[in-house]
Amino acid sequence: MSRLVRLKSVSSTQTAARRLAERGAPDGTLVWALRQTMGRGRMGRRWRSGPGGLYVSWLLRPKFPPERLADFSLACGAAAAAALRDAAKIEMAVKPPNDVLVLCADGRYRKICGILCEASGGASSLDWLVVGIGVNVNNAPPLRRAVSLRALTGRRVGLETVLLAVMRRMTRARRAGDFV
Repeated sequence: MSRLVRLKSVSSTQTAARRLAERGAPDGTLVWALRQTMGRGRMGRRWRSGPGGLYVSWLLRPKFPPERLADFSLACGAAAAAALRDAAKIEMAVKPPNDVLVLCADGRYRKICGILCEASGGASSLDWLVVGIGVNVNNAPPLRRAVSLRALTGRRVGLETVLLAVMRRMTRARRAGDFV
């Protein structure tokens, strides 16, 4: 991480990170909010972002070409799934293009994490890439479709612990996949 911007509340970490990107913020800048008032996922879908969840956007200035974005998004999903599996001691699955799911006791898969990649650039290069990561940690997401780490483990989980685990895995995946 080059720089950490920590906020109590923001409309969207993704929007904040995009603004920072347009102002020249460095590769590795991380925007972290304890709450989002207008969190979003793919195709403008709403992401419930109340207190207790992890809401971060990671600004990158990658050198890889735009055609590798889908691969990078999947690598981020796999990295998040591995970090959450380690935290909960429960197997996680990646549902392309951007969801991390867990098989719950009732036999249903529920979403625990979403990844949103947004980029700016031309046909052959990227100016910036913002990776939004939303994780249900201690919050109470809609039970039919989602689950939190707290519900899975029966205990509160530190947001900082989850943040560090996810970012370590994603940084490792970025380097290993030559997504620098």
